Amino acid sequence: MHGLLSYPEFVQQLMEGFAPPEIAQLMIFSTLKNHSGNYITPLFEEKFEDVVWSVEITWEGLTQEIYLYILLEFQSTVDRTMPIRLMHYVACFYDHLLKNGTTTPSKGLPPILPIVLYNGSERWTARQDIYDMVYPEPPAFLQVYQPHLRYYLVDEGRYTDEELRLRPTPLSGVFSIEKASADRKGLQQAVDRIVAIIQASPDKERIDNIITRWLKRYLQRLGAKANLDQLIADIEELPVEEIEKLRADIKH
Repeated sequence: MHGLLSYPEFVQQLMEGFAPPEIAQLMIFSTLKNHSGNYITPLFEEKFEDVVWSVEITWEGLTQEIYLYILLEFQSTVDRTMPIRLMHYVACFYDHLLKNGTTTPSKGLPPILPIVLYNGSERWTARQDIYDMVYPEPPAFLQVYQPHLRYYLVDEGRYTDEELRLRPTPLSGVFSIEKASADRKGLQQAVDRIVAIIQASPDKERIDNIITRWLKRYLQRLGAKANLDQLIADIEELPVEEIEKLRADIKH
């Protein structure tokens, strides 16, 4: 998924299809810029992937740049420390902006929208604001001094097949494939659906190349859970020699 969200069109599909519409409709997607890098100090040992984009928004006649901090959570179980992790990650990113001169304390820190994209089978139940982890709730005179940081959650498994079909984008097709990974018939249907979406895309060749690379890597990870020959062959532009190479890679 990290590879897909390295492309602006997939970030736009994520925001338009799965973020709150009152936020997405303010964004000028032609201004998307990738700022992904290694901003995190080694406080947490877990493996994760993140991407950072900036985008301009228009709000009450003013144009302003904000940052999208997208954390890709591939664990099969829910991480209940996520609010703490996000607070750390956002603080490290702000520190990076200050150190490289993007901003200064006097200029102020730019707004950040933290997003967690989760594709585990268990539904996400962790708190979404670090304040909600403070328990018991502090008395009123202390509440103003407690930390607040809320992230926006995209839990792929919460979307029904019908809800994903109402979003005819390559990214929604990717979500369908990841949801159906344990179901051979469902996986075939999901691949058929994403092929149809790609065929209808005005930017068919570029999207096809991006999705094909992602699909090959994803199906390799599935291994024996899927009939790879037929699924890969469904991507019409994939050369025969590439299919044979994929077969060989999986066997070994």
